[in-house]
Amino acid sequence: MVRLIFTDQYANILLLMTGLVLLVFMYGYTKKKERTMKFGNYETLQKVAGGNILRADLLLAVTRVLAISALLIGLSSPVLVQEVQGAETDFVITLDTSASMFTGDVEPNRFEAAKDISRDFVGELGNSSQVGLISYSGDVIEEQGLNNDLSLIRAGIDEVEMGEVPGTATGDAVASSASMLLSSEKNKSVVLVTDGTNNRGQSIEEAAEFASRHNVTINPIGIGEADVEDEDEEGLIQGEEATRASFPNLNQDELLLLANQTDGEASFVTSRDGLEAAFIELEEQEVETDISRYFILLAGVLLILDAVYRSTDLEVIP
Repeated sequence: MVRLIFTDQYANILLLMTGLVLLVFMYGYTKKKERTMKFGNYETLQKVAGGNILRADLLLAVTRVLAISALLIGLSSPVLVQEVQGAETDFVITLDTSASMFTGDVEPNRFEAAKDISRDFVGELGNSSQVGLISYSGDVIEEQGLNNDLSLIRAGIDEVEMGEVPGTATGDAVASSASMLLSSEKNKSVVLVTDGTNNRGQSIEEAAEFASRHNVTINPIGIGEADVEDEDEEGLIQGEEATRASFPNLNQDELLLLANQTDGEASFVTSRDGLEAAFIELEEQEVETDISRYFILLAGVLLILDAVYRSTDLEVIP
């Protein structure tokens, strides 16, 4: 979807200037007709001119109104907003591979669902994005370094297996994921999928501070059973509802801290559909393009056309 947004600070000026142009047009047209009636027959002149006296004046008036409108819109910081599939972002997919991820409440289990949907997510990204892959349980494994060979990343996701070291080192995994993105010159985003609580390695606070310092956004997706009545029909809980949901196996405060401190989005899901929805929201990013110069250029072109009109025989009566 594409939409145009701009400030409305010049809206009143636009209305005023449009009204003034129309008033000047009507006044000028009346005075022209009066002058013509003094020195000749207006109806005869109209026939000689091919009947285009009013039409020419209207064209000049419309050109001036459009020029003023384009200039004021150009001065109102117009921005073209487009939804794109992560075109300006490099990602690291970070998958929790601890034993609890093999719980079967998400079909076929949390781990396999996370792998399937992560693979689909990577497949939807354009080749302009680089992606890395990290898995972790009690330790952290760099499965694939940051690169734009997305087929390699998808194959790497297929090969990820349950971690051999007990525990859940989420803080270390976040820090490693952020470090992988340090070489990126684009927006940096980590997609963290977990169902547990950080219980090994560095703290979540330390990891969040490191990611924030290096402008890396952390988007945690927590999986588990929830005691909440406000989840949507897909099993996705975000925003204010996330703070009121209860996930017995998740430390929500940790994941919310990661998201809030790095300007990310924390999602909590209870089903495969909810997991898919959380990934889809990460894919659809808004890119803003400043187009003010195009409106200002259009205003200049229209003013030049107006000058050309007035210097030719288009303006029949001086």
